[in-house]
Amino acid sequence: MRVIVDYREESSGMAELLSEHYTVEVATLPYGDYLINDRLTVERKTARDFLVSIIDLRLFNQVANLKKNCSYPFLLIEGNPYSTDLDFDPRAIRGAILSIQTAWQVPVVFSGSKEDSVEVMVTVGRQDDVVTDVVPLRGGYRPKKLKTRQLYLLQGLPDVGPTLAKRLLNHFHSVGRVMNAAVDELTEVEGVGKTRAGKIREILDY
Repeated sequence: MRVIVDYREESSGMAELLSEHYTVEVATLPYGDYLINDRLTVERKTARDFLVSIIDLRLFNQVANLKKNCSYPFLLIEGNPYSTDLDFDPRAIRGAILSIQTAWQVPVVFSGSKEDSVEVMVTVGRQDDVVTDVVPLRGGYRPKKLKTRQLYLLQGLPDVGPTLAKRLLNHFHSVGRVMNAAVDELTEVEGVGKTRAGKIREILDY
């Protein structure tokens, strides 16, 4: 398993802890703090930082970017946001968490410590590793509109969710051009690294 750690998280010590379970790379991530297996984007906040991000309005902007640009994002809150040194209305905390989960449909996961956060990331990474080997049935859904059918087809490619399917279609303008694109051409699309592009080409070529 592999995780990319945003350079701003390096001082937290998480990279060192994660290196016991993952191949770790420190780099600049456009969204989130950690990218697991090139699929799962994790925004990690301590309980106190979570509250501060509500106050300074960072939180919902970050969540909006995660939802818009990442295929599988989730918010990891480390510690108890209801028990910090800040005087904060519990109803506001609950409202923020519910809004993230329902309005934005971004899962919120809680951990008790850095070590616990590592366990969370290791667990979801392993689960993701298993799930990617299973072909989803997609509930028998049969889209009718042309563009919806095109996006549906593209979402059948490895590691391609709704957001990335739209980017691929917007970039190449047709499903056929996506299917015929080389690895280097696929990596021109935001969110498609060489690993993901290689997986796409592998499924198409063999």
